[in-house]
Amino acid sequence: MREVVRVLKKRIAEQADIKLTIEQIGLLLVIFMHKEEVIQQELACSMGKDKSAILRTIDMIEAKELVKRVSDTTDRRKKYLMITKKGERVIEQYMKIEEEMTTKIQIGLTEEEITIFYKVVDHIKANAKTL
Repeated sequence: MREVVRVLKKRIAEQADIKLTIEQIGLLLVIFMHKEEVIQQELACSMGKDKSAILRTIDMIEAKELVKRVSDTTDRRKKYLMITKKGERVIEQYMKIEEEMTTKIQIGLTEEEITIFYKVVDHIKANAKTL
């Protein structure tokens, strides 16, 4: 998995218009996948990170105009995160890079082998969560 992440980082550095860290990409994707506005505190809980780390990452991607913070109309202390059009374009580009890489690394594998691989990874992930 480290080798796959290393190659993905290299591809991103070579091909992406806007350079993001894996953590920034992950956060952007989580915000993108939510159909409703995302509350900063909920984001920290769902990603298993402390609030200050999430806030620093949000600050960085907000500075790149990929997300924006919007105050709640009833509670001004509560901030929602919304992806911008620029953020959507960046996600599309990153997803295309990832899809092309995934296609290339799966060459020579059958559908059954790929299914077994993901089943094993899910099993290992579930075991790791119990530790």
